[in-house]
Amino acid sequence: MPKLLFVRPLTSDEKDALQQIMAGQNRALKQRALIILLSSEEQYRVPEIAPMVGLHVDKVRKWVVRFNKSGIKGLQPPRRKPGPRGKFDPDARLKIIELASTPPRQLGLLRTNWTLDSLREYLLTNEIVPEISRESLRQILVQSNVNWQRYRSRSTEVSLWLQQWKTGASN
Repeated sequence: MPKLLFVRPLTSDEKDALQQIMAGQNRALKQRALIILLSSEEQYRVPEIAPMVGLHVDKVRKWVVRFNKSGIKGLQPPRRKPGPRGKFDPDARLKIIELASTPPRQLGLLRTNWTLDSLREYLLTNEIVPEISRESLRQILVQSNVNWQRYRSRSTEVSLWLQQWKTGASN
């Protein structure tokens, strides 16, 4: 038979902190505080608490174990994505977006639209950013709703030639 799991006896400071959490606005923290109070103060078992709070027994067990190990701090969610945040400052992001919104021909390039590779190469060659991956560049552009491939501008002369070719080809 599995061992019954309960929250350890609460200190008065912990009980006060849990009651403050229950009076707060954060629904997830309130749910966790309720789990701890039900287990410690009322001696409800994990399988009894789960349907009361609308969680799976494994989740309830997780919060009880975390509280027993780390106290109130154990109820806080862990940092979701480890690693550095925001590698590019707002100025660098703005410059990237500005460049992606500029037709390459206006910058003296012999192309009508950007690709991620060509934009990345331009950024690195002109030392706008020290390094950037294709995926980071793509994410910056997507988050900013920038369509980097939209420029297929033609001079009026080229448009005239194409029109003449199309009308001449249909004869």
